[in-house]
Amino acid sequence: MTPKVTVVIPTHNRPAMLRDALASVCVQTWPEWEALVIDDGSEPAVDAAGLVAEFGSRIRVVRNRHSMKLAYVRDQGVQLAAGAYVTQLDDDDRLAPTALAEAMAIFTGHVDLEVLFLGVLGFGVNRENFDLNQQATLKGVLTRASAVSHEGLIHFDRELFSALLGAVPMPFQRAMMPCAVWHRVSALRLQAYQLDPTVTDQETARQLIQPPLRDSEWALYAAVSSRAALLDRPLYLQRCEGQGYVSLPAQRERAALASIDIKRHLLRAAQKLDIFKPWQHETRASLARAYFDLAYLRFQTGHRRRAYAALAQAFAVRPSAACLRFGVRMLMPI
Repeated sequence: MTPKVTVVIPTHNRPAMLRDALASVCVQTWPEWEALVIDDGSEPAVDAAGLVAEFGSRIRVVRNRHSMKLAYVRDQGVQLAAGAYVTQLDDDDRLAPTALAEAMAIFTGHVDLEVLFLGVLGFGVNRENFDLNQQATLKGVLTRASAVSHEGLIHFDRELFSALLGAVPMPFQRAMMPCAVWHRVSALRLQAYQLDPTVTDQETARQLIQPPLRDSEWALYAAVSSRAALLDRPLYLQRCEGQGYVSLPAQRERAALASIDIKRHLLRAAQKLDIFKPWQHETRASLARAYFDLAYLRFQTGHRRRAYAALAQAFAVRPSAACLRFGVRMLMPI
């Protein structure tokens, strides 16, 4: 039997873009798929009957009365998936027509593969800058990681984890995998969060995983625990029109704080979980860099006292000459 693929589409107040995303699923050349729309508290609610009438009975809509946020909804979608394989599609993006078929061909030919990251291409008014930035970041990751490439398929070993600690380019945030692998990676992330003495159960841990940057975080847990490859072809099409919530300038400090939170939990995991222990040094350095980046951001936006507080935290995590030099620079007149 041809395995079914579930495309999970979280959505919140984007009805026109959602229709565009669904249209890209409906033209997939892979015959067995379902589109599972998770309406995360949209007002008004997603018109489920209208979507089914327009796109067919393979569209399912589940509604959350209150917004549970993206990381929670992604996991909710996999929990409800009817397919053996799953991929996530943002409601403002598209899949290339052959995306599911090409990905499934790779899984068929590489039975030991667990996570397949998908190549990303931008579309929209800002696509050129997006593509250039992503290509440069991806090149850096491939240089740092132990990767073997053959006809566009790039295989990684566990060194991918340390390579992604510096930056997680968009292809590593767009993936397909068996549902069982998603559950295993997500369980590992929850286990890391439960190492915090203030977290008493899985549901509390799940509620802590709030946007932004949580797709980047999932990729890190997948990289350390799964046999992964990147299909470096433009299969996931990313809208580049300034509509992304995280792309807004006001969200820069929020993203910096989220990066620190992610690295804090990873460092605790590196200290206590065997699977992460080989990267304890790299994880500590990554957390220090995250605090340093926050200090730099605050300094650039005129918040010197708060910048010093972040720099002090960077130095406490991992003392460095760079921290001392930047501290001296902040004492100088602008």
